Amino acid sequence: MDKKAIFKLCKDQGCCDACAVRFLGVKHPNAYENLKKHIIQYQDTTSEPTTATDSTTPVEHSQTLDTVQQPSENGHSEENNSEDGPLRKRRRTEACVCCLGVLEEETWPECDEMVKEVLDKKGYDCQTFACALSSPISILLREKVITLKIQDAIPDYDPTALTPLKEAWKWLYGPRLARVAGKAQDSGAVCPLLVTVTMEYHNEAAELELLKLISPQLFESRSRQKRRFAVEFTRRSAEQALAASADDVRRAATLLPPAARARCVSVACCRDPIYIGGRYVKLSRELPQTPWLVGGKRMMESSVQEVIFNPLAEILGIPPSQSEHRLKLMSAGREDVDVRCLGDGRPFAVEVADPRHAPTPEQLRAVCAAVAASGAVRVRSLCVVSKEELAELKQGEESKCKTYEALCIKLSHSKFETEKTPSDPVTVTPEDLQRINTFRNTAESHGAVVAVTQRTPIRVLHRRPLLSRQREILKVQADAVTGHPQLFTLHVQTSAGTYVKEWVHGELGRTAPSLGDAIKAKVDILALDVAAVHLDWPKKR
Repeated sequence: MDKKAIFKLCKDQGCCDACAVRFLGVKHPNAYENLKKHIIQYQDTTSEPTTATDSTTPVEHSQTLDTVQQPSENGHSEENNSEDGPLRKRRRTEACVCCLGVLEEETWPECDEMVKEVLDKKGYDCQTFACALSSPISILLREKVITLKIQDAIPDYDPTALTPLKEAWKWLYGPRLARVAGKAQDSGAVCPLLVTVTMEYHNEAAELELLKLISPQLFESRSRQKRRFAVEFTRRSAEQALAASADDVRRAATLLPPAARARCVSVACCRDPIYIGGRYVKLSRELPQTPWLVGGKRMMESSVQEVIFNPLAEILGIPPSQSEHRLKLMSAGREDVDVRCLGDGRPFAVEVADPRHAPTPEQLRAVCAAVAASGAVRVRSLCVVSKEELAELKQGEESKCKTYEALCIKLSHSKFETEKTPSDPVTVTPEDLQRINTFRNTAESHGAVVAVTQRTPIRVLHRRPLLSRQREILKVQADAVTGHPQLFTLHVQTSAGTYVKEWVHGELGRTAPSLGDAIKAKVDILALDVAAVHLDWPKKR
C-alpha cells in the first residue's frame, strides 16, 4: 500500500493533516501529538504541495469533496468540477472536508473557553479527567466518500483501516484540554471525571437528507415506525445507510454542500457517583422512610430520607433544589411509618450523583451529629463505600434475616378454653404462651420453626404486585406483660420480606398459618419494632 499516494490523495481532496493520517490507519497517540513531524515521511518533498496547510500553520480546506469555489479575476467564484485533477489551494476560511474542522486547532479555542467555564463553576477536586466527543453525524458520510475515492485510486486499500475520529480527537486535543483543565488526562475506564465536548454542524440536516437517496427503503421503514424511531437520523441509521451500494454513495456525494467548520455548542462535565453507607436508627412512630405522598398530598412533615439528606447535601455543597435529583437512598429493606428501627439500625447507602468532592471523616461525623439533633433519627458507621460494597448491600436485602419485638393483644378466647364464657375477660394464659413458643409446622431438621405463605398485604397492593410468597419464622419467644393480662410481647426472628403484622393477625386468612392459629384465638398487634437487621454492613473500617 502506497502511503504517500494515500496521503497526497487525501490532501488533494481537502482533508486536514490529521484526517489524512487517519486514513492511513495510524493509531499511535504520539503520531497525532507530534503531527507536524509525523507527516514529513508521507510528503513528496520533490514537488510543490497541492495544498498550503499543515497542522501548525492552518490554512483551510476545499469546500466540497468534488468542487471548490475559487475567486476569478473579476472577484466572482468559479467552480473546479474536475473529479480526477488536483484541487486548487485551500482558502483560510474553509474547513477540512472530512472532519469539518473537529481535528483542527482553529476550532478548539471555543471548546477551551466552555470547558474552563464549566470546570471553574463545578470545582471538582479530582486531579485527573477523561474526555469524550459528540461529533456531527455528517462526518460519517464524508468519511465514506473519501474512503471510496481512495479505493478507486488504490485498489489494495483497506477500507477498515480508518482510525476513529473520536480516538484521533482525544490524542490531538486531549493534551491541550489537560492544560486548560489543569488536570492530567486519563482513561475513561479508570478516571471518575468525564468531560464531554459536543460539536455541531449547521448544515447537517441538509447533508443527512442525502442518506435517503442512498438507502430510501431504510428511512421509509423508519418513517412508518415513528413511535419506535423518534429521531429520523441517528448514528446507527447513518451507518446502516452507508453500508448500501457504493455507487449510490458516489452519486449522493456529488450533491454534498460546501464544508463549513463545526462549532462547539456545549460542554458537559460529570463525575462518577460516590456512595456513602451507614446504618440508621429510627426512633419515631410517625416517620416514613421516604417522603409519603398520597394523590400528590404530603402525609407526613418529614422522612428518614430527608433527615439524612439535608445535612449531607450541605456538606457536599448540593443546593436544596438539586438534592432530590442528585441524592438517592438505598437500604436493606424498609419499615412501616409506625414501626421503629432500633438496635444497631438498618443498613443504608446514599448515592451522590456528580459529586464535587468526597466527604471527609470529619464532615461525616458532623452529618451524624446533625441527624441526631432531629431527635427522630440517628446515624452511625457513616463512611464512603465502594460499588462492590454497594452490591453486597443489595444482595443482603434479599438474604438477611431480622429480629422484631412486638406488643400483641389477645382478642378472643382460645378454642382450647372450653370452660370460658363470652362474658369472661380475655386473658393470655400460660398455655397460650407455651403453644406459641412450641408451635411449628416444619420438620425438626428444618432451620425454621414455621413456614408461612403470604399473599401481598392489601395495604401495599398499590405498590407491590399481587403474589403469594413463601416466608419463614426462624425463632419465636412469647412472654406475658405484667399487669396487663390481655397483652403479651413477642420476640420473633424472620427471613427477609416477611410481613410480621400480617403474620400476627392473619389478614383474613391471607397469611397462613398465622400466630392466632397457634392458640386458636384472634390476635392483633399494637406496636412493632425492628430490633435487629442481621447484615454486617458496612464493614468496620
